[in-house]
Amino acid sequence: MNIIGKKSLFEHIIACLNLSSDAACSILDFGCGTGDFLGLVSNAGSGSQLLGIDSSGPFITRASEKHPNINFVCEKFDGKLNLPDAAFDLIVTIDVIECISDKNAMIDEFHRILKPGGTVLAAHWDWDTMLYNAESKDIARRAVAAFSDWKQPWMDNCDGQMGRKLRGLFEGSGKFRGKPDSFNLMETSYREGTYGFDRMQDIARLIGKEEHEKLHRELIEKNEKKEYFFSVTSFLYCGEKI
Repeated sequence: MNIIGKKSLFEHIIACLNLSSDAACSILDFGCGTGDFLGLVSNAGSGSQLLGIDSSGPFITRASEKHPNINFVCEKFDGKLNLPDAAFDLIVTIDVIECISDKNAMIDEFHRILKPGGTVLAAHWDWDTMLYNAESKDIARRAVAAFSDWKQPWMDNCDGQMGRKLRGLFEGSGKFRGKPDSFNLMETSYREGTYGFDRMQDIARLIGKEEHEKLHRELIEKNEKKEYFFSVTSFLYCGEKI
């Protein structure tokens, strides 16, 4: 996710949770990456106790360098979290769940480490919702499907439709009660650094060279005519521990 799109999503989540208030709480970011979400929470001045966990050592190192006032831990989820019962008021997890093989174990652990009445907020880009305003509709559809189904080497699991499954995953467990939400990223510029452009570079390795070049040229022309449009939807689930 490009920086602008990621920050916009994070700001939407913070607004949904009202984390700009003075009421301090304990927050876990499960799959925190380089810590940017918790960095924004910290800047909001909530006075909360913040912990970020991620399986990537380089990400955790970078997070600690960028946000030295926040506690970060490198830990790969193996069905258990090395955290005490009822330790957190809020768990946030963003674009991580598709990579977790045992999602039921993850939900059980979230339920265990949340305080009574605690909240979980899960957000996930639903990659199958990506759309490009392109003339070659069939190529664009295949390109989006290829990206949605792309299991990268570092991923234990992948599911390009994870966003739309969040509510069912949590509500179906019988451990949480809440509601879905959504955030739509829209772009009208096709240039390096935008999400639609950068994903098209990833797609280059996933479909035929001729198809990719044709689609890429079309999008450049759309951009020059001010007809370019791209969007992708992140679905959110916010639920209270039962």
